[in-house]
Parts: sequence; structure tokens; C-alpha cells
Amino acid sequence: MCYSKKIFHIILLLHCLYYNGAMEENMRLGFCVPMNDEWKKAVQAIQKEFPNIELVLGVDTCLEQFAKLDAVVANAIEHSYYIQANNLKAVFVPFVGINHLPIDVLRARNIAVYNCHGNAFSVAERALALTLAGFGRIIEFHNDLKNTKWHGFWVGKGREDYWESIEGKKCAILGTGAIGQKLALFCKAFSCSVIGFKRSPSTQSIPGFDAVTTNLDEALTGAEIVFITLPLTEHTKHLISERELKRMQGAWLTNVGRGEIVEEEALYNALVNGTLRGAAIDVWYTYPEKGSLYGHPSRYPIEELNNVVLSPHVAGSTWQAVIHNIEQTCDNIIAYLRTGKGLYPVNLTELY
Repeated sequence: MCYSKKIFHIILLLHCLYYNGAMEENMRLGFCVPMNDEWKKAVQAIQKEFPNIELVLGVDTCLEQFAKLDAVVANAIEHSYYIQANNLKAVFVPFVGINHLPIDVLRARNIAVYNCHGNAFSVAERALALTLAGFGRIIEFHNDLKNTKWHGFWVGKGREDYWESIEGKKCAILGTGAIGQKLALFCKAFSCSVIGFKRSPSTQSIPGFDAVTTNLDEALTGAEIVFITLPLTEHTKHLISERELKRMQGAWLTNVGRGEIVEEEALYNALVNGTLRGAAIDVWYTYPEKGSLYGHPSRYPIEELNNVVLSPHVAGSTWQAVIHNIEQTCDNIIAYLRTGKGLYPVNLTELY
């Protein structure tokens, strides 16, 4: 459904709720996000058609009135705002991650949380691109040719100078949600076999996967490429430790989930000692201080290793992902206003 149609559906739904008496008088819905053109189109249309719904727009204004909001679309803000928001009933996160939220506060007060998965295509695409860059020696060849150094048969090089295709590789994808499913389909385009890992058993087949297991060892055994697309929870933190890395002997690891899913020191050692063939990493352990563009991504010099492809946590940073996330946030709002429940609820116990 196109974005303009979604705006129309929001307006139509709010119109029906208003005239049926379902909408609360003076309901305050805050958009605590930078108001780009796409957000503005949505909220301006709602404001025009439904004057009884108070739309609070922009980060600064929302923070000033946060204590009075009934529902909010919010990026990362200080936890103290949630503690003071006694009227708050629902939080709409316009992306997938929820690590920035005060989970204990929201859980104790039974505040519903909804996220979205509009960045799934972009994150899966980035995961595959980073992997292809590693197997294809793209960065190495690029940097060498910038310095006029050639590779391949043009300069008398043979098999020792080949790059490697991922065609037919055995892939394991840890996480079978929206990102994992997109990634599985991408891998199938390269004739890869794909096994998925998820914590809870599923009675239905999941698109793109040849098999899905709840046994991590089973997923890792024999895998040539291991992708991590899991969220960070108390159950997934350090899911991959020295033991699991040894089981992945000779494999390539690509992480677009969260850094701390892989134990940091064990990862560095596995890359140095050859346990892992290499890694592509978009999610890290340390980040620049606020206001700075610079900072080491790890306590260990991973960025100095030649068998690592580096990415500064930008897998979901595409304009397409932004649009899809706005669309899915709107879908969540529509469903919430219609039924009292959004389409993509977050389990505040399992945190996914």
C-alpha cells in the first residue's frame, strides 16, 4: 500500500472513531521524532481532519508535554520522561530496536510497546553486501588498485589470487524474524542452503529456510557463513562465546544484530588465531562519545585486522527503510486505534 493511501486510511479511521464516540476527548498523541516531510504529511492531514485529537509535534515540544501524552511515537529519550508520564498507554517505536526504552517501567505500568520492521530489506541487503565484500576481496582489490597495484591474470597471477563466490555455501541465520527471512531469500538467489535458528519452536514453515532449529549447535555445525540478525536480550547476550566460535571453525561470521550477542574477546581471538575465516560487522561494542565522529568500535583492535569488513552500524540507514518504518508505524497506530492493539507488539518479557 502506498504511503498516501496509508495517510488516507489513518484519517478515515480516526474520522470513524471520532464520530462513533470511540476516540477519547483531548487525546494527546505525540510524535517525538524529527519532523521530516513524510511525518509532516501524515500529521498535518490528521490535524486538519480531526481537531479533537491533539497532535504534539517534534522532539522539543513532545519532551515539554511528555507527562501529558496518552501515546507517543518516540526515538531514544531520557528514561525520566517515561517515569513522569502517568497518562501514557502506548509507545510506538519507529524502528525495530527497543534497547533504549525503560523496560522495567513500561512493564510495571502495563504500557504497550509496538515496534516496526521496515528496515528489514535494507539490513538484510547490507548483511549480504558485507559478506560479498569479504569473500570477493573487494576492499583489498579496491585499495590496491587505488595505489596502481593490479591482481589477477592481467599481471600473471593465478589461483592464489582468486576471489571466492558464495554460490552454494551452507548458511546459518541466527534469527528468523523479518530481517532473517529477507536474508534467507537473498541467500537462496545464490543457491545457498539455509538453516535458521530461533529460540522457540515453530509449527509453521518460515519462507526462505530449508530448515529451522532451536538447537544452536545444530545450526552452527558445518555452516560456512553464519549471519546474526537477533535482537539483544538477556537470552541472546553472549549467545556466541568461545565454545560456539570453535564449532564455527573456518566459517565466516556476519553480525547485523547487536555486538554483545558475540562475546567480544572471544571474537577478537577467533579472528586472530584463524578459528574464524573472517567477519563482517555492522554492530559494535563501543561507540563514539556524543558530539564526536571518532571512536574505536571495540576494546580490542578488531579494526586493524585484514580479515574483517567494517561497517559503522548503518545497515538500516537508508531512505527506503525510513519510509517503510513510517508506514509500519502508521499501521501500528491504525490497528491500535481500531482494536486497542497494534500490529507489531513487543513482548516485554522476552524483549522481541
